[in-house]
Amino acid sequence: MKTVTVSSKGQITLPKDLRERFHLLEGEQAVVAPTADGILIKHRQVSLRGLLRGRIDVESFEGAVRRLRKEWSL
Repeated sequence: MKTVTVSSKGQITLPKDLRERFHLLEGEQAVVAPTADGILIKHRQVSLRGLLRGRIDVESFEGAVRRLRKEWSL
């Protein structure tokens, strides 16, 4: 469990270890939802591209997927 401080603008800073653990990158959007136990913060990303951004070369990956699809459809 971590403790954070709420700023005068209602902002919080997520601790670095949590941002890294859950792959939250600068500029990403998140969903904030009330729950019975408090506030839930979740990734807004729903696409594979968004989840892999910054972790792999997306263009090379997409090219490899296209080649595999062609091979499999023959």
